[in-house]
Amino acid sequence: MKRVVLLLLIMFGCICMAQAQREAQFSQYHMVPGYYNPATAGASGNMDVVALYRIQWMGWNNAPKTLFATANMPFRFLKKEHGVGVMFTKDDESGMYATMNIGLQYAYLKKIGKGTLRVGMQLGMLNMSMGGDNPITPVDSAGNSGGDDPAIPTSKVSSKAFDANFGIYYHTDKWYVGAAMTHVLEPEFEEEHAYTYMSRGYNFIGGYNIRLKNSLVELQPSVFVQTTFNTYTADITARAVYAKKYSAGLSWRMNESRIADAIIIMLGATFGKMEGGYAYDIPLFTIGKGNAGSHELFLKYRLELNKPKTGKSKHKSVRIL
Repeated sequence: MKRVVLLLLIMFGCICMAQAQREAQFSQYHMVPGYYNPATAGASGNMDVVALYRIQWMGWNNAPKTLFATANMPFRFLKKEHGVGVMFTKDDESGMYATMNIGLQYAYLKKIGKGTLRVGMQLGMLNMSMGGDNPITPVDSAGNSGGDDPAIPTSKVSSKAFDANFGIYYHTDKWYVGAAMTHVLEPEFEEEHAYTYMSRGYNFIGGYNIRLKNSLVELQPSVFVQTTFNTYTADITARAVYAKKYSAGLSWRMNESRIADAIIIMLGATFGKMEGGYAYDIPLFTIGKGNAGSHELFLKYRLELNKPKTGKSKHKSVRIL
């Protein structure tokens, strides 16, 4: 328990010097660590295919929607352990702005003490688009439109840039901690009407698995912080898993503007090789109360890899099935 308290205090301390970055906000961040940190590729020891879909602030026009999908697995090469993955993200921030990211992930593993240190990198392409075919322009009290703004394009425009993320992750059977840097090169996007760039971001995660004696219940507290060292977003989460099949949890979200941004309710279940989860964000700030909250659905398919010392996976021959 002392380790749990110490870990949470350390991670909470990171909040004091944080900035919210332009990354998607996932309530079930513990289920999709590969979105934030490429060092987690293959960390489960299985081949995982994961998908997550989030609708932010349901009930608002042009509410943000995010789709994330990834596949990752461990492998052995030259007597060394590695992890590899591929990821795809489509983030519709509003009716005008959208971001799409495709990347390849690689992680190098090294046993240290009772755990494993992982160092990973993600390389890929980032595409930002702006739909100027239907912009919303200001209207004065008389009902007159603000007219054409030369800074707003009249058709959909897009721009691509090379992107890179870097991360480290250390985990044991009982606890884990990780840190990552996203958009390392701060990719720039320049169009005829506008110029923008993706600012470098940082994130930190830590968690602990508490196995209760003579019980089928396992407690999994965790903390997650996103920052650019000017503003921040932080989630403090408490989850309980029963019989390694069913889970429920609560999260408290805060940022630099308010100590109470949202409270999140989470439910999950595992059936064989499939695992699913649902999260509902209840907004606590004044403007947020004008919507129906945010909904998030998570699905994962797990394929266990039985690897002998040679590093080759064992599979039955289809001729004798």
